[in-house]
Amino acid sequence: MADLSRLDALLPQISGIDTKPGSAASSPEKGGSSFSDILKGAVDSVNNVQFEADQVRQKVQRGEIKDIDETMIALQKADVSLKVMLEVRNKILEAYQEVMRTQM
Repeated sequence: MADLSRLDALLPQISGIDTKPGSAASSPEKGGSSFSDILKGAVDSVNNVQFEADQVRQKVQRGEIKDIDETMIALQKADVSLKVMLEVRNKILEAYQEVMRTQM
């Protein structure tokens, strides 16, 4: 359940991102986070969830955990976070390709 509290703590950061030009989030020199910092944090978060799911899976295999519910929840969180990260990557690539197709 500690993982859920960390995810709940990330939600305000994600929903609080201001996408207006000139906002603090879009200008890192004013103390806001850059796009690469936000993306790197998201990838690190997905990596941590994947690592924790693997740890739980190994504990089940060794017989240290008898609660299969906890294992399935950890594996599903890892699966969903990876799918979301892949969709974000796809959207970023689509946006890049659209910019590259734009004629000047």
